[in-house]
Amino acid sequence: MEAGPEPDEGEWLWLAVESAAVALADKEPDEAVTVLWEALSAEKLAADDLEHRLAVVRATGHPSALSLAAAIADFVASAGAERLSVNQCLQLKVSLARWKPPIWRTVLIPATENLAALHLVIQALYGWDGDHLHTFRVRRVTYSDPSFSLEETRDEYAMRVLTALNAGGGKITYEYDFGAGWIHEIALQEKMPREPGAGYPFCVKYSRDSPVEYPDYDSGEEQQPEPFDLKAVNRRLAARGSGQP
Repeated sequence: MEAGPEPDEGEWLWLAVESAAVALADKEPDEAVTVLWEALSAEKLAADDLEHRLAVVRATGHPSALSLAAAIADFVASAGAERLSVNQCLQLKVSLARWKPPIWRTVLIPATENLAALHLVIQALYGWDGDHLHTFRVRRVTYSDPSFSLEETRDEYAMRVLTALNAGGGKITYEYDFGAGWIHEIALQEKMPREPGAGYPFCVKYSRDSPVEYPDYDSGEEQQPEPFDLKAVNRRLAARGSGQP
């Protein structure tokens, strides 16, 4: 069976407004703004700001376009543009559980990122190779990549990091490689404005080198970890990051 034709630009815009309207009804104006920011490419706009995105929304002719734009405009007028998630970043402390002396990294990520993006960030922070299964734990709820088909897990792409942290009381856990059991504790340290022109994610602090992912137990010798290289880690983060919204 052949796939149908790809939606044209007008149809994509219609779908973007539809998704944002659903987000507005189910969640809040901030999530609707995030959906629009992700759906409307900056390269196709006269200016990369909310005002021009709302102008595009109004011009679509979607039945919800005017009410959606009005609700977002009212929200921004009352709360301030600086309160929008698209204009903020999260400072997270990602620590390896049960390690002494402690091993941790402090990283800044866009406040709009989902758990799937955070998985890639942690992989870069600790130098893991990504060849094993992983899960996030938010209180009693588990999230993972839906392609893993793990039982009783939800889609990590559908859960934003900030929402998960709020649900988890400011903390969540991430486990990588169920055999080795690399368990990471993730804590929200601060929510802050995004710096204009700055690239995210970005590691700002760290403590100690990462453990050896695949120790050679047959060698009889203690293997030393690779020295943590902050510049190299930030290059990896830049390659995997989403950059400016």
